[in-house]
Formats: sequence, C-alpha cells, structure tokens
Amino acid sequence: MVDSPTEERSIHETDVIGTMNVLVGCAAPSSPVRRLVVKSSAVVYGASPSDPSFFSEDMTNWDKPASGITRDLLEMEQLVSEFALRNEHCGVTVLRLGLRVSEDTTLARYLSLPIVPTFAGFDPRLQLLHEDDAAEAVVRSVIGARPGVFNVAGDGVILLSQAIGIMGGRPAPVLPPYGRWLSRLGLKALAGVEMPAHLADILSFGVVMDCTRLVSELGWRPAYSTRQTMDALASGKNVDLVEPPSPPQEYELQVFLQQRRRRRQQLPAGRN
Repeated sequence: MVDSPTEERSIHETDVIGTMNVLVGCAAPSSPVRRLVVKSSAVVYGASPSDPSFFSEDMTNWDKPASGITRDLLEMEQLVSEFALRNEHCGVTVLRLGLRVSEDTTLARYLSLPIVPTFAGFDPRLQLLHEDDAAEAVVRSVIGARPGVFNVAGDGVILLSQAIGIMGGRPAPVLPPYGRWLSRLGLKALAGVEMPAHLADILSFGVVMDCTRLVSELGWRPAYSTRQTMDALASGKNVDLVEPPSPPQEYELQVFLQQRRRRRQQLPAGRN
C-alpha cells in the first residue's frame, strides 16, 4: 500500500502486521507454501540529497531519516528476511517495484495537472515501472523460482520537468524546498492532490535503482522503458506524444523539432 489515500496507521497495519500474519501462516508445520513472492517498493530506499546515483539491492539504510511508509517497508522486509532464514524449505523473492503512474496513482494525478507545482530549485530524476511489467515480474518470480531481492524498473530515467512536458503541463516551481509538510498542505489546497511524505521526498531528490541483478539472475527486463511508461500514461490524455529524443538529454530540442515539423505539415502546399 505505497500509494494509498488511507492513513499511515492503516497502511502500517496492512504492510507490516498483515505481512507478519501471512508469514506466520507460511511457517506453520502444515503449510504447503514453498514459494513466496513479496511486493516491496523503491520507496524502501527513501530519498535525500545525500543519496547515491543508483541504489543496488544491498543499500537500504535503517539510520537514514525516512517517511513512515519507508520505515514500514524496511520493517516488512526485515520480517521477510528473518522468515527466509528460518524456513529454508520456502524460496522467498522480494521485488522492489519502481514508481508506477497508472491513472489512479497520486503521481499520475499530480503529473496530469495543467500547472504542476514543483519544489523550487529541484528537477529530480524519475524511474518508472509500467503496470504490465509489474505483473510480469511477479509471474516470472513465481515460475522462475529465483530467491533474493530484486530491483524492478524500466530502463532509463526522465526528469520531472520532462514528465510534466510529456503530459502537456507546465511546471511551476512555487513550493518551498524545505518544510515539505507545509508544501503538501498547500498542494492539497490549491490542486486537490494529497501527496504523501515519501512522494514529496522523491519529487525533491529522486530515487533511481540499479536493476542489473534483475537482468543477470532472472534473465528478464521490463518491456516498457521509463519513457514509454510515461508515453502510455500520456496516450490517455489529449496531448501529443513527443518522440523519444536521441541523445536523451536533448528532450527540449526534440520537442521543438517535432512541433516545427507538425506546423509545416499543417501549412497549405507551397508555403512550407
């Protein structure tokens, strides 16, 4: 329940207490369970200005200041790790799924605003995962029987400003970069978007995972890149998709060239 409108207490009961109850059932002497796949999230790493460029699976940090949901995920994964050590007959796979932007997520609603309030001075990298790939990762983990912890996200990253542009919006750097709890209240009042604390951290500092282990050990990579995941969201809106630029940092140039080409196509013959 990383993206949920419910209170943090309810989320804790689901993510931690609920996981504990499942593990107790799986550990029972009469339990037939031999494979356990646990959905975690990139949010387990938290987001701060001192973060590395990429998080590998062994880089979780209990000492790092974090949101309530990040702490819940750390606690949940600790319970799962202890279960795996005590129950060697059961193969355990933990999937740290990247951020998703299906239409019912907070991040998608935020990016869909016509004017998107952003944190002043910050343009973080975003790494996304398509819902189809999230489901595929779970299926492959069950069938493939590969125990361990795996980061799961689409190839590549995009900047927050690029994601806003893909959705046809305009960034407005009006949120103060610190005291983000106050910014979250302002965002709810101005735009009707209730942003959880962990997402506010990510929209300030970003979080990007290293998914090398997913490819090398599971032999699979998500079908949708981060950019294609954003395009899939934008295709449900009345906006023009921007062709993927090459090199990727030339996004603004690609927007300009594509718009100019479209304008020329709309001109009467002989005037372009």
